[in-house]
Amino acid sequence: MSPSQTDRQAEPMPSALIRWLRAHTAAWQPSIVGIFREHADHQWPVTAASPAELRSKLTETGHLLPLPTEPAALANIMEIELRAHLLDMRSRIGDAVVAEGTQRSYPDLELSGETFGGGYRAVDIKCARRGKSGTRLNNRIALYTGNTYFLWPQLKFSGILRPFGDYREHVSVVVIYTFDPGLSERIADVEVIVHETWRIASKARASATREYIGSVGTIDDLVAGIGEFASAEEFYDYWRHSARRWKKSPEAERLLRRALDKRGE
Repeated sequence: MSPSQTDRQAEPMPSALIRWLRAHTAAWQPSIVGIFREHADHQWPVTAASPAELRSKLTETGHLLPLPTEPAALANIMEIELRAHLLDMRSRIGDAVVAEGTQRSYPDLELSGETFGGGYRAVDIKCARRGKSGTRLNNRIALYTGNTYFLWPQLKFSGILRPFGDYREHVSVVVIYTFDPGLSERIADVEVIVHETWRIASKARASATREYIGSVGTIDDLVAGIGEFASAEEFYDYWRHSARRWKKSPEAERLLRRALDKRGE
């Protein structure tokens, strides 16, 4: 274990946002179990007395098809459902205002209001598949895009709701699951964890070909929030001073040029 892991800051009293997210995700399980096909050859009506019976009858009649096996497709399905679940809970959070991002933007949810301490707070939903060993992730989680909004937190990029630096808190909600091709829903043993994003970060990229900052790879460390940095300051300093490792972003160059032009006016 590295010195930063042994000396890292213990998690203080979790923020109001983290407490709220943990309370509303601890027992969450995905309930999208298949793809509905409208046309099937059978007698109508189809009646059922429970969700389990309805699922069985839809499967038998050919209306319910298995979910895809491709990891990105499964992750999108779970992220959409969990986002909808959290949006359903917003009526229980006082004066908080919730803005929803797109599937390709950061963050998935933006919360503001005095309920969570004021200011804007970013919540990003991630999915992580267990590897064959059961002790490590199949792939590291992509936490941030390193060469755009993260590297230049004062700039408003197209893939983020507002400049990264405007957020007072960055939180990751991670759905850990086991892939089971024998199930029509493909997903088993779901566990949801919530941490400040820097606490689950590593010094490795999530991809050899894309500009993503990666999470830790060991599941126990991920669940416990034991990353490779002793503090948020160490995390940001490490990755933002690694600019030479990133590919140049054309959008970043355009935004920087525009900012310099405005200063010169």
